[in-house]
Amino acid sequence: MNNLLILKNIGILPELFLCFSILFLLIFGSIISTKSPFYLVQSAIQKISLLILLLTIVLLINNYHYCVKDFIFFNNTLISDYLSFFSKIVISVFSFLCLTANIIYINHQKLNNFEYFIIKLLAILGFLILCSSNDLITTYLAIELQSLSFYVMASIKKSSSFSVDAGLKYFILGSFSSAILLLGSSFIYGSTGTINFEDLKSLFYFQNFTELNMLNLGLIFFIISLFFKLSIAPVHLWSPDVYENSPTSSTIFFAVVSKLSILIILFRFYIYGLKFFTGIDWYYLFVFFSVLSIFLGSVTAITQKKLKSLLAYSSISHLGYIFLSFCSGSFESIQSMFMYLFIYMLGGCIVWSIFLVLQNKKNYNYKHNKDLTDLKSLIKSNSLLTFIFSITLLSITGFPPLIGFFIKINIFLSALELSSIFPVFLISLISVISAFYYIRIIKILYFEKGICGNLYKPMLFSQSFIIILMFFLIIYLFIDPTILYLITYKLSLLCYI
Repeated sequence: MNNLLILKNIGILPELFLCFSILFLLIFGSIISTKSPFYLVQSAIQKISLLILLLTIVLLINNYHYCVKDFIFFNNTLISDYLSFFSKIVISVFSFLCLTANIIYINHQKLNNFEYFIIKLLAILGFLILCSSNDLITTYLAIELQSLSFYVMASIKKSSSFSVDAGLKYFILGSFSSAILLLGSSFIYGSTGTINFEDLKSLFYFQNFTELNMLNLGLIFFIISLFFKLSIAPVHLWSPDVYENSPTSSTIFFAVVSKLSILIILFRFYIYGLKFFTGIDWYYLFVFFSVLSIFLGSVTAITQKKLKSLLAYSSISHLGYIFLSFCSGSFESIQSMFMYLFIYMLGGCIVWSIFLVLQNKKNYNYKHNKDLTDLKSLIKSNSLLTFIFSITLLSITGFPPLIGFFIKINIFLSALELSSIFPVFLISLISVISAFYYIRIIKILYFEKGICGNLYKPMLFSQSFIIILMFFLIIYLFIDPTILYLITYKLSLLCYI
């Protein structure tokens, strides 16, 4: 009786519930698709998927008592702590918002594959498992689960050669990075004799190694593969093409939700062991990658005329700021990292939700609002949406006195405490460049003349509610960021200890 999953491993009940729900949806969709039109099947799957994700969030919140003290499941392969609890809640909530914002776009683009939402649930399942991963094998399997889902999501629009090209490119390069991840994991196991993160932490701390060169090579392969998944420079070249050519309903997942789980596992691997390992000076290596990401992301974004490509390069730049606070390792820098992550995901969700609205035009054309110049007529159609778009861009830019400005200041101060004066000075100059292309979007929105008339269809209640809710959250955090400070303080305290 001790081996019953539901009794012994109740801490992973949300993941089990989501897994069995996905199996139910596959069977349900396969049966009714033979008797009903595809659009009716898709509508039913959409509503059930949202309900399943909502129940998963409730089950995750119910698991709060498991994060008070670290719990280990399945022979040390999964861990339940405050880090995994917080990240799972954030991922599930933002996934729910993205799925809700996607519905109108999917119907408008006639993506009548009922498996589309099921694939997204599979990706979310991979996110949740990855946040709780406590060894190298579970990490690899969780990354592959979400990666395989992403390959299908990128190429789901079979009528578009661009979508198929994005999926094929993503699959080939992603498979190569997965092979590097597996090779690096095998080198780590061969040199240490363990794949568990807790055991690796002890080995890194006491420096008990027999094959140091093999371990260094394995760590480099492992880190580079995760950098590819995050699209950190210089392994970022796939990201703009995939963002641009994939359906926007898939791109919003790539841009908003997919980064957090990879960052959590990289953070767990670095803070819980890698920073104790003196074989390689990881701090300066990570600072180099962060500065390179900020520089290439900001400079390349200036030349972009497509909105999706610009947002793709800006996400590379934002990940550079996250890495700058990530590699510092101090308590304040860890807190700043989590705050920046939350504001970045919140602002990104607003921007991409608005972009989904922009693609729903009265006058159908084949560009689908990919050019920046297509934003000219937005203020004539919806001035409130234009205002929300502008304030959100200013917030994620770090324009004073919005919340993003104070978080960036904290990141710079944390880096200065470690005497990283030149990188901070260089990044401060580059941040002016990144502010330029965001202000250019606002200039197009307000000051460039466009075609007269209401070119965009009115938003539905669900779209308006999601965008306004997230916007008010950004404004509230600017007025009173206490709740965000308290949550990230507790999270940073537990991680730092």
